[in-house]
Amino acid sequence: MAEPNHSTRKGGNPVTAFFRGLYTEMAFSKESLRLNGQGLLFGLGVGLLVGVLGGLFDQLLAWADVLRNGTAWASLLLPLAGLVVVWMYRRGGIKTAGGTDLIIQAARGEQPVSRLLAPVVFCATVLTHAFGGSAGREGAALQMGGSLAELVRKGTGLGGEFQDLAIMCGMSAGFSAVFGSPITATLFALEISCVGILPLGALFPCVVSALTAGTVARGLGVHGMYFYLTASTPDALFYGRVVVLALACGLLSTLVCYTFSGVRAGLERLFPNPYLRVVAGSAVVMLLTALLGTKAYLGSGAAMIQQALEQGSAQPWDFWWKLLLTAITLGAGLKGGEIFPSFAIGACFGCVVGPLLGLPAPYAAGIGMVALFCGVTNCPLAALALGWEVFSFCNPQGFLMAVAVSFLASGYSGLYAKQKFAFSKSASPEGLAHTDRQEGGRPR
Repeated sequence: MAEPNHSTRKGGNPVTAFFRGLYTEMAFSKESLRLNGQGLLFGLGVGLLVGVLGGLFDQLLAWADVLRNGTAWASLLLPLAGLVVVWMYRRGGIKTAGGTDLIIQAARGEQPVSRLLAPVVFCATVLTHAFGGSAGREGAALQMGGSLAELVRKGTGLGGEFQDLAIMCGMSAGFSAVFGSPITATLFALEISCVGILPLGALFPCVVSALTAGTVARGLGVHGMYFYLTASTPDALFYGRVVVLALACGLLSTLVCYTFSGVRAGLERLFPNPYLRVVAGSAVVMLLTALLGTKAYLGSGAAMIQQALEQGSAQPWDFWWKLLLTAITLGAGLKGGEIFPSFAIGACFGCVVGPLLGLPAPYAAGIGMVALFCGVTNCPLAALALGWEVFSFCNPQGFLMAVAVSFLASGYSGLYAKQKFAFSKSASPEGLAHTDRQEGGRPR
């Protein structure tokens, strides 16, 4: 006997069933519309606030670069700047070692965010850049965005159940304001806290905050990263070359992560006192800079990225010195971020290794930048968006392959110790088993 139609089961009238279902859907849509309206207003507010602050932040960092590169005395004051940074954090009662990990935990609702985090990390990052530290800017942007979004949430009376959404909105706004890449910013904010799970309920407000912050920051003079590359037509040989380079970048990402964590742990053991630690680390940065005879490795590394991508030029040792100086700077207690230096490390590495494999140097630099970003953050969707967004879909298949290989080759290491993994990175006899990374980057 044929199965009865669902609409006529239990003696129901099809017309009545239709209108009953329509009423239920409209009632649900009304509540959904209310919540999404709140998300729209919240995303706009956070985006405006973070975009304005991001514009100011960019201008101050530009001034800091001029001071650092244009004077002979600024770098001599790095230990003093470090003392001020440590004092500000201790005075504000903020965990100095937490950094972006604090925001990642807050995005999962595991701990609150200090109201002083935004102004303290803002000032600390400017001081680090102005007086000769080697650090990025995205760490400050993520932390400022998350802290300000949490203040907006509390100010508007939204309950604690919205903390994770607020933090993700702030992170996407901060990333977009600094880098000018709203697609990457949105996916990064959704991916970063728990690899393998995308909280798509936060997608709409994160998109709004990222687009708003990026637009406002551009209006205030912030220039995003956009490069035009050329590459050969994809074929089997091309993919083979990309696979080898991406595999090397995946392995390099493990070295990068363990260097950052190892240098930090070593300095903490040698100098338990944070004031003594920041002075000692700053002195080492000053000494190495003097011995190298160049300030090229200081700051965020933007000039290194531009040279590798536009001119196809990098020295074989550039990636190593940038890695080491950044690890010492951040491990000593100075502030900034690891992602932008990772861009520089990956671009320089790809620029040197790519031509040995037969890839054009600028395109290989782009592959290196994106693949290393994927490896150190474990955010393949954000990395893929970065490759397509920044390089205007130049040979996108190469970036797709590079991200997949680097994500697999990098294992469970990462820049952020508090990042969690919802699924295994690869198929196993147990399937895509749930796994959390413990200390040391190993899956449980």
